[in-house]
Amino acid sequence: MRAVPSESVRLDSNLMAELGADSLDFLDVVFKLEQAFDIQITRGEMERAARGDMTDDEFAPNGVISEKGLARLRELLPEAGDRIQPGLKPARILSLFSVQTFVNLVRGKQSGQSI
Repeated sequence: MRAVPSESVRLDSNLMAELGADSLDFLDVVFKLEQAFDIQITRGEMERAARGDMTDDEFAPNGVISEKGLARLRELLPEAGDRIQPGLKPARILSLFSVQTFVNLVRGKQSGQSI
């Protein structure tokens, strides 16, 4: 992740587009959050949360997230609602994450919710 002055980071800052994060940076952020807040974010938890009770074919037939899947993502990531558009592929879900996404995740974990 490129160095960004802390005063320019906002809750709505997108981790990839604005802060330059990549998938390895996400792992680092998750690790640091787990350590700082004594929580556990298991591998694949975000994907399972995104799918809910949908099968792979219901969530992303032909590799594109369905309308039902998009609606589920809008519920899970309300801060990214304007970026959740038809044509979204599952591999691009991380590109929706903002600082607020992680704030919501930590708050949920601290209150005992699974995502």
